[in-house]
Amino acid sequence: MENTKPEFAFTERPVISLVTEMRAYFQDLKSYYSISKGEIISQLDELTDEAKISELQAKLREVNEKIASFSVLGDALSIADTILHTEGMIAELSSKKA
Repeated sequence: MENTKPEFAFTERPVISLVTEMRAYFQDLKSYYSISKGEIISQLDELTDEAKISELQAKLREVNEKIASFSVLGDALSIADTILHTEGMIAELSSKKA
């Protein structure tokens, strides 16, 4: 049985570059939803209609869940990005088949 080194499926993009871009993407999504959260809170401060308040509170919960998810994804990818940029990982991932 031959032991072959796995290859990254996306040959047109280096894995390090892809992780770096994904980290930035999830950070951008977190920022987007954080701004949306502020807008929702501003709207809540102006409302008196209980039905609309309830609707916005549900939307706020949904946005908070998205912020939490994108924050975790961003943090995880930040760790991966840091590790991938170490000398050993750069050498490992840029080396041709061993």
